[in-house]
Amino acid sequence: MTLRLALPLAAWTVIGMAGCRGAAEHPRGLIGADLAIEAAADVEERFAALLAEGGSKLAAVLKREEINTLIPGKKWSGRVRLEDISRQALFSVDDMSIACTAAVGRGQHFHFSIYHPGNSALTYRVHLERGKKRDLLFRKRLESERFFSTRIELPASPRQCRIVLETRGRGIGAWVNPQFVAAGKKPRIVVVIVLDAVRADHTSLYGYARGTTPHLRRLAADARVFRNAYSTSAWTLPAHVSLFSGQDVLGHGVLGPADRIGAEVPLLAEAFQKHGFVTAAFTGGGFVADHFGFHRGFQVYSNRPGGVFLRNASSWVLRNFKEFADSFRGQDLFVFLHTYQAHAPYNFPGKFRTAINPDLRANALGPGNFLRDRKSEYFKPIAAEDRQTLVDLYDTAICYADRTLVGGVIGYLKERGDYERAAIVVTSDHGEEFYEHGGWEHGHSLYNEVVRIPLAIKFPGRRRAGADESLVSIADIPALIMEPCGLGASRGLFPAATAGRDRVLALSLPVSPVIEHVPAKVSFVDRRFHFIHNIIDRGALAVFVPPPRNLEPFELYERGDANETNNLAGRRPAALKEFHALLRDHLRRLRRLRQAGRTLDESLQDELKSLGYLRD
Repeated sequence: MTLRLALPLAAWTVIGMAGCRGAAEHPRGLIGADLAIEAAADVEERFAALLAEGGSKLAAVLKREEINTLIPGKKWSGRVRLEDISRQALFSVDDMSIACTAAVGRGQHFHFSIYHPGNSALTYRVHLERGKKRDLLFRKRLESERFFSTRIELPASPRQCRIVLETRGRGIGAWVNPQFVAAGKKPRIVVVIVLDAVRADHTSLYGYARGTTPHLRRLAADARVFRNAYSTSAWTLPAHVSLFSGQDVLGHGVLGPADRIGAEVPLLAEAFQKHGFVTAAFTGGGFVADHFGFHRGFQVYSNRPGGVFLRNASSWVLRNFKEFADSFRGQDLFVFLHTYQAHAPYNFPGKFRTAINPDLRANALGPGNFLRDRKSEYFKPIAAEDRQTLVDLYDTAICYADRTLVGGVIGYLKERGDYERAAIVVTSDHGEEFYEHGGWEHGHSLYNEVVRIPLAIKFPGRRRAGADESLVSIADIPALIMEPCGLGASRGLFPAATAGRDRVLALSLPVSPVIEHVPAKVSFVDRRFHFIHNIIDRGALAVFVPPPRNLEPFELYERGDANETNNLAGRRPAALKEFHALLRDHLRRLRRLRQAGRTLDESLQDELKSLGYLRD
């Protein structure tokens, strides 16, 4: 008996922008198309049995789950996760067919990959139906584990046809990212680059004395440069959720390492995929791993190339970006690039050692190189010479990331003739402390050196270029880029970026990923002041030798006091009263959000510990 499953889904349309095509087109990716599925009546039971037969290894590869909450649910969609790379897929079980009606034009191809598990024996076929005519375009029999990609040239006419993906045999198979590829003359390209742990005042963009970011500075001539940009937290996970969700920490609810992005939180990549963009992410994993839900909306999400221990991480991220963009030349692209290059231990290739300080002789291991026990000595001072070595290493790592990744992306887009139309976002998720306030690295405080971030957005056509003095957050990025990048119809998905004299940014550090004994903190920034509330737990702080030197529950700094050395909390009672009212509401909301019982996957715990997080 055969069960026919009709899945009526929203039509995929492309919303145009100035200078780009704007007509509605066929669904490029079958993930977002109307599908007709034919399968056996017991297909659900067979899928469960085959997955159980494959054991934990197969269950870790085939993940039947929501991959884009903005595209109504696909019964047989999910992702294939191989070698730390997640790819969107449509699963097939035994004798099953997945069909899509599409309009085919001249020069178009059908691109797909296949993942075939070792416990299956299936024949994969791709048919093209035109009226009563049925052509076999692809056939392959597989009985051992395989993953491969291929591309089929499609006939130029007739325009209306039906493409059918079919399996015959026994087992599970996966059609990975099946999509139509048709080169456009003026593709829309959006690249978001996050240089993890780069603080604003160590970039040439904001007048740093050292030439750490010459490529970012040159990009600024064509970009909107936000001079007062802040993160929403002091560590990677909640800050990146803000970047993709357009919400602050209490808005998206990802408070600690055991949290995941909720399905009710729409993400930026989901909107771009829904609007016909081919989407990909090349990251360093860790707290931007797909495990946390960042994969949603990305056809390809890689946790590999930007890793914290790779000296040439930026080069690997660039290489992945160029290979992907070359594969989909002429397509609308949304790509997220992330590197831990400037994250401790501040790695870079040895040949780059003299780029900032000609006398730099060693590539140290971050502050841990000078602290015997980072668990207890996190707030310990070190010799001025050693501190300067760390700053030199950090600045050199920033310089390498700027030259390799930022400069490489810009150069590549210019070579392809796509730079003018492209949108390029360059930012960071948080900064880094070098004992300015008695601590090291990040994830322990909310001072300027940790929460002020660089932000430059080059819009298509170089529109809106110039300096912007308004108070902005990393959470504003979705609203800032949606309409200029052709997604005006989806503006309501993300909170609008607001400006004005009354704006207040909320920054939260409910949980420190570095050492569990660091107490929580809350901060507010407005046009006049930076307010910080430190929750003082002297019992928890007793593990540190010496303890942190700033133990005031309230701190208030004028915005002009960039180094935040003059605490005005005792001298501005009216301002303090206003912030206390905001704080009470913030803490009430925070208490409601706290959830007990969440635990991390053991392998992910090990990875995060290796990155310097989650101390024992």
